[in-house]
Amino acid sequence: MSNVFQRRHMADTPGGSVLVEQRKALRYAMAATAAFVWQDSRGIQHRSEGITRDMSGSGAFIYAAVGPTEQVPARIEFAMPPIEEGKAPLRVRVKARVVRVERDPADPVHSGFAVSYEGAVLRGGEEENADEQHRRGS
Repeated sequence: MSNVFQRRHMADTPGGSVLVEQRKALRYAMAATAAFVWQDSRGIQHRSEGITRDMSGSGAFIYAAVGPTEQVPARIEFAMPPIEEGKAPLRVRVKARVVRVERDPADPVHSGFAVSYEGAVLRGGEEENADEQHRRGS
């Protein structure tokens, strides 16, 4: 799977420098809750939460005060509001790998990490609502 969170670079042209985007997938600015789990180098499991800055079909950037280090696998569940009123919230569970960590002690609110998805499960919408109503006997 390609890394969608590659950094931008400057290209020199006769008219001056131009910012060149190297990402392979479109990113969408989206604030969704992200709960994630990872293991550190000693095998200790950690849990934390954050908020997404942006998401694409193959990765995301998550603002989080605490998170995994680069190249560490993580399990993440994104919780997004329902697409339509009265529908079930949309939940996406992914297996991902951290591809970049951004930590700035002077600006901890914008610290976080980028992940590349390795697998995903989408839950929510009409099918889940129907299953939930069936379980409740409605």
